[in-house]
Amino acid sequence: MNVLVVPFHAGAIVHLPFVSHIMHWLAAHPLSFFMAGISALSAAPDIVSSSDEYARRFRGAVGAWQLRVQNTALLKLLGSGHNVPVLDVGGGHGQYTAELIAHGCQLTVLGSAPETSRRIQAQVSAGKCRFETGDFMRLPFPDRAFDVVISTRQMAHVDDPPAFLGELCRVARRAVVIDFPPQRSFNIFNRLLFPLKQKLENGSTRPYTVFPEADIERMLLEQGFHVTSRAPLFCTPMVLHRVVRWVGLIRLVEWGCRLLGLTRCMGSPILLRADRQEADAVAGQAT
Repeated sequence: MNVLVVPFHAGAIVHLPFVSHIMHWLAAHPLSFFMAGISALSAAPDIVSSSDEYARRFRGAVGAWQLRVQNTALLKLLGSGHNVPVLDVGGGHGQYTAELIAHGCQLTVLGSAPETSRRIQAQVSAGKCRFETGDFMRLPFPDRAFDVVISTRQMAHVDDPPAFLGELCRVARRAVVIDFPPQRSFNIFNRLLFPLKQKLENGSTRPYTVFPEADIERMLLEQGFHVTSRAPLFCTPMVLHRVVRWVGLIRLVEWGCRLLGLTRCMGSPILLRADRQEADAVAGQAT
């Protein structure tokens, strides 16, 4: 599937096995369906996203396709990577570590604990990237230490998103690339459908924050960054892809959604790039 990365401007019942599974579960859990028990978020969400259990969510043909869509969009947003110092905050999941290395990036991965490096240990041991540990709310790097700072699978799970985003921006000389679940998507039913999502994903779903896109823009502007491009990834929920498990059908549906412009309007998650505003960027290069 071709992923559209666009410049940012403000501005009949089908009988499938998973349908009966959902209906039986709703009948047995009528109250829990409407009562989403949202527990506390985390200052170190990469503990989960770097685990084997989390990686199993992306196994099989559907998971491999989801990661291809994500990683293609990420590299397009990143642009030229040759000898570019890049920091990946929470990147121990290793979903695109090999791609960033092949892209020519001088890659450093930051984890909240040593065990979060296990999935990328082969690249670290081979000297293809560095791994460091530190507090995500107080990144252990000086201001503007990296050309680009990337963080995926983290923003929706931290307990203080503005502070987290502020730290990403602080250590970025040129740009930050993040992902987040936007409110203008199926995520609008987040609290209502959370128990069902948790059931369908065998309890591996974490509580997560849904953001109005305007709030993300505002947080970035407060740090001196403006959104330059965005890539909404999927129109239909990723959990639906995993339940259906028919990659050909899912790809066809998603292709149709892109053709109709639905993904651009209500796709999720959104990969987004924001660049340091020009005067600040020039000042940073001069120091």
